[in-house]
Amino acid sequence: MSSGQLAFDLGAPGRAPVIDILYFSLLPDREVARRAMTIAERDFADQAVSGFLYMPDRLHLSVDKRWEGSGLPDLAVDDALRRGARVDLPPVAIELDRLESNGNGTDRPRVLTTHAASPGFSALVRQVTGLNRPLMAVPHMTLYRAVRAAPAISLPDPITFTARELVLIHARKGTGTWRILKRWPLAAPVHVD
Repeated sequence: MSSGQLAFDLGAPGRAPVIDILYFSLLPDREVARRAMTIAERDFADQAVSGFLYMPDRLHLSVDKRWEGSGLPDLAVDDALRRGARVDLPPVAIELDRLESNGNGTDRPRVLTTHAASPGFSALVRQVTGLNRPLMAVPHMTLYRAVRAAPAISLPDPITFTARELVLIHARKGTGTWRILKRWPLAAPVHVD
């Protein structure tokens, strides 16, 4: 190689690096997940898109992402555990009445969502994040990822359920694996007279 040339080591071709993600979430029960998957499968076929459907056990409503990167630092886990332990809210009513596409380029998550912010969900997001200001959070559940956007669709029969626990999940993007690190019940606060 002459001195005017540069050698580049681009690494071996193959898989993308594994990314650790730590996030709070609400999980649907089996019946809600089944209904969501029925909607997802029909919509995926109707839209004739390329992409992939999520597995029913991966369906969730993201509340707050606490970490994303290579490895999972103890500091991030400890902070998330403290945040989860301070949540003091009743169960959260969820209603998902529309399908929308998000994202950009060729990564277009197709989500079940709603037209308006949810007061209970908003209160949960505020408590987990520690925000002391008003926040109107709109819940969503990703059903599949596609290479192009699809039109928004209102659902004639919304999916409704009551979330009774908050979970902290550690996912390893690139491996398809995830695990629940901790669960906290959402229960009506007990008031002592």
